[in-house]
Amino acid sequence: MASSKQIRNVTIVGANGTVGAPILSALLAAGHKTTVLTRPGSTKTFPSAVMVHVSDYSDENFISSSLMDQDVLILALAFTAYDAQVPLIKAAAKAGVPYIVPCEFGSDPTHPKLNAEIELMNVKAPYRKLIEDLGVSSWIGVVNNPWVEFSMRLGLYGIDMKRRIATFYDEGNTKANFTTLKRVGETLAALFSLPEDELAKHTNEFVYFNSFYASQRDFLASAMRATDTTEEDWTITNISTDKVLQDARGADPSARMMLLFALVFKEGYGGDYNSKVVDYEKLGLVGEELDAVMKSLTQELVA
Repeated sequence: MASSKQIRNVTIVGANGTVGAPILSALLAAGHKTTVLTRPGSTKTFPSAVMVHVSDYSDENFISSSLMDQDVLILALAFTAYDAQVPLIKAAAKAGVPYIVPCEFGSDPTHPKLNAEIELMNVKAPYRKLIEDLGVSSWIGVVNNPWVEFSMRLGLYGIDMKRRIATFYDEGNTKANFTTLKRVGETLAALFSLPEDELAKHTNEFVYFNSFYASQRDFLASAMRATDTTEEDWTITNISTDKVLQDARGADPSARMMLLFALVFKEGYGGDYNSKVVDYEKLGLVGEELDAVMKSLTQELVA
């Protein structure tokens, strides 16, 4: 565990979103002095401990004044709003914010084979470059692979809990790293609780988050325990990852959408980053239980 816990001033943009909400909760639980920047017209309310600034994201001067004395700016915007990061990053530089977490929260942008197949991976690079070019802030990127709860709800791991259908990529045995939304928030909050000399080791680098190192068969086994079923109760089929890759290269829109999830389970495409995972013992975070997560999802999806 960290020898001393540091409390930082953290501003988050997108605090009511899919990943932003659990990040906000974790920051507050860790004791960070947290500010939310939200757009005019938002009806979202926040805990009394949160300072709220309301502004259009393009108003660099106002945002810059709001970011004075902040240690961290976390950008948790949807992928459709990536360009909104530009004025926010510039405002952070004007305010002298030391750390920015840009919109990443996905698969490994450093993996060459994955980047060659997934165009969206390359879309993120200019925002990191902008931070570096401005020369004031440092970025810390988050790699977490597709979120567990989000993906399981939509059947994106190939496992449909409600209909009891499992579609394995190849044989379903390839292990990869997966992170819950809750763990994304907890890990970020713990990371920014590190002493400065420890946190500085992560500047302009990616940090690899993880809840579970698992295969599709591991997820199915957990789902069966949660639903008190056996393989006989499920319809199980297989699909070739090579076929998915071939179809995606043919520009079929639905195939391209599913390509990322197939490649997570294809050996050699960066889904397995287990050797790079952040030191959770140093962060003071205990492991999660896949069965507990699956049981919660079962109560939500199957009941």
